[in-house]
Amino acid sequence: MDRRTSAAIFLLLLAVLSTDGMSLRGLGLDLRCRCIETESRKIGKLIESVELFPPSSHCKDTEIIATLKGTGKEICLDTTAPWVKKVIEKILANQKP
Repeated sequence: MDRRTSAAIFLLLLAVLSTDGMSLRGLGLDLRCRCIETESRKIGKLIESVELFPPSSHCKDTEIIATLKGTGKEICLDTTAPWVKKVIEKILANQKP
């Protein structure tokens, strides 16, 4: 397989994975930010766990990655959505002693 074919397959894979607020963290890809797209629809009842990643030298954005019940699929949440802001507040409140 030549370089162009390999590059085309890689880009196609990234395009396929970039839907539904998907995170590339599980693939071991070292991107500047973990989230390509974010989900803003209310999906609170489908969430099993949530991870909050504050801005860093690798990514200027706060990122929230939720793992869904049953499927274990990880999706990125829109930090500007009102329901997500409430989730952030609860996470931060639980972290304080």
